[in-house]
Amino acid sequence: MAYLRWRRFLELAALDRPWVGETFIRDRHKGPTVSPAEHWNSEYQAGTYRRLLLSDQRHHHRLLAGLVAEHADQPRVLEIGCGEGAFYDSIRPFRPARYLGVDFSAQGVDMARRRLADNLRPGVVDFEVGDGKRYAVDEQFDAIVFPECVEYLGDPIALLEHYAGNLAPGGVFGVTQWLGLTPLRIWRTLKARTEIVDEAVVSAAWGGAWQVWTCRLR
Repeated sequence: MAYLRWRRFLELAALDRPWVGETFIRDRHKGPTVSPAEHWNSEYQAGTYRRLLLSDQRHHHRLLAGLVAEHADQPRVLEIGCGEGAFYDSIRPFRPARYLGVDFSAQGVDMARRRLADNLRPGVVDFEVGDGKRYAVDEQFDAIVFPECVEYLGDPIALLEHYAGNLAPGGVFGVTQWLGLTPLRIWRTLKARTEIVDEAVVSAAWGGAWQVWTCRLR
């Protein structure tokens, strides 16, 4: 427990002090990683991310959903990396006028469709299989969100630029990610190239912590 508290202190200190993280925290991965669809299919089939459906694991999703709803009543939302639909559980109370969830994993999307079958309405609430790095849709959204997936989608600036044309005037990108050294590198990259609208760190009683922010490309 003492180690976890010390690590959390260092991670918080490293938010805007890169040398802290590089000096004291050693993560195996040095940048964004990419995994094949088969990897995510097996993860969802094994129930690895089922925990994100639990109430005490969704504080960061609730915060991001609230930030999105502040920018638009009944927002139109595109979610990249939707998995089993954990973030949809948090945006649903805000009655989104449009929700489209996309995931690389056919297994994850199938589980979302089955779990949320009563909520599905073609053209209003949909879950689709697609590559988050290059997914294309002829719609505009008030928010395009990337919960816990941005580090797996390559160059984060290229990612936002790819979706910029789908963002309605006044819309925002939303990101949640685990608080750790590798995600912090991505955070600093995005912070240098975007206008940060809101940002926060959300901690849970069991020791987990996530970064949550909304932004726009400059």
